[in-house]
Amino acid sequence: MKNILFLFTIITLFSCDTIKKSSNSTGTVFSLNGEWQLTANSDNSLIGSSVLVYPFVPDAKFKKLVNNTQCFRETDVKWKNIATDNNGGFTVNNLQSSCTGGAPQYVPAAIIVVNTNEIKVNGKNAAGENSSQTWKRISTAITQ
Repeated sequence: MKNILFLFTIITLFSCDTIKKSSNSTGTVFSLNGEWQLTANSDNSLIGSSVLVYPFVPDAKFKKLVNNTQCFRETDVKWKNIATDNNGGFTVNNLQSSCTGGAPQYVPAAIIVVNTNEIKVNGKNAAGENSSQTWKRISTAITQ
């Protein structure tokens, strides 16, 4: 009986952690799902652009592009491989440029939750310099 209880506990913990990591949420505290608009960027590009985050999809695609100097297309994935971290935020591969002619350029970044409707994305830009972006939630509804 102890072995069955132990196995059930391990499966439950693994399942909850797997669901949390794949649902774009930090459990019951915060959900990344919805539409986010870029309000500040250390290089002043893309301000006003927005992305959509869907439940159980580990990517965020552009919905609208504004001040686009990196050759992005509205079909591009801005945040790839969204995963929760152990600090109440997320890790992503952040799209930096589609201008290279080959594969889009992604760099690792961290999403820090400021509050329910604001996040910071910290990482590097296409030139390898520190980059900081502020995104505001504009909707929890997910529409195309």
